[in-house]
Amino acid sequence: MILAADFGGTTIKFGLVRNGGIVAQSRLDACADRPMSNQLEVVACEWESLLKAKGHTLRDCTGGAVAVPFLVDRKNSRALGEFGKFPGATTINFEEWSRARLGLPMVLENDLRTALLGEWMAGVARGKKDVVMLAFGTGIGCAVISGSRLLLGAHNRAATLLGHSTIACEHPVGRCGNIGCAEDLASTATLAVLAQARPDFPGSQLADAAKIDYESIFTLAALGDACSQALLQQSLKVWAVVVQNAVIAYDPEVVVLGGGVLRRHDVILPAIEQYLRQHMPGLPLQTPVVAAALGDDAALVGGEVLFKQTFPQLN
Repeated sequence: MILAADFGGTTIKFGLVRNGGIVAQSRLDACADRPMSNQLEVVACEWESLLKAKGHTLRDCTGGAVAVPFLVDRKNSRALGEFGKFPGATTINFEEWSRARLGLPMVLENDLRTALLGEWMAGVARGKKDVVMLAFGTGIGCAVISGSRLLLGAHNRAATLLGHSTIACEHPVGRCGNIGCAEDLASTATLAVLAQARPDFPGSQLADAAKIDYESIFTLAALGDACSQALLQQSLKVWAVVVQNAVIAYDPEVVVLGGGVLRRHDVILPAIEQYLRQHMPGLPLQTPVVAAALGDDAALVGGEVLFKQTFPQLN
């Protein structure tokens, strides 16, 4: 049995996973402003509670897998950037922590990569050898399986920064230091700034919204609010370009879309598919673009896959 945890900005998801199935799971508020060292102890205690409720102890587990919303150095079991969440994460060797606190080996990886492994094992990408997964929400994340293996790259960064690729060369330098990157043009993190910069914002219903997020954008756009409609169309186009760039770069059998924005996949998927049909260069491709199936379970299931791939001798 594998202990799995998925650190999100809002919640931390926990699971006990065996042979691709979740034996038990729970979630807690992430409290992402608290030090990572504190939250790791919360994780350990929650795992112990789940085990106790099922009549198990740590001795019944082979190891653990932790998914975090950061770039990671998997070889040295360290996060490479905190991005305002879980301060002190970069100072912790997660493998050493796990062996000291739990007596178990542990693997650390980026959250979307881990979720992709879950979808590949038990979700919409099952049986595929080449898969791209993109997540649209607070930012834009990307992960790739190529030839049935997670694509890592020389510095364990392959594909993960695709959301920061330049798609508008004339735009100024953004939050990440790049020019005209996709995240700056279509993500929850920048949506309010994008809206307030529009000349039609003062007269828009968005100006009176308690919170400017994609839920309000979709709702008000459907009601005919011009500012919301323009922001939605920009976002759909940016997301479609990112998907297109991923298809060009990685030639997948399927593109899996996830993230909070995909609650409106009924609008997003057709828009992206239409863009690809109209603008895909080269020979025509029929690359399916589908919504992720496992939701919050994906990174938990993927954690077991990741652990078994990392420690094959313990399987």
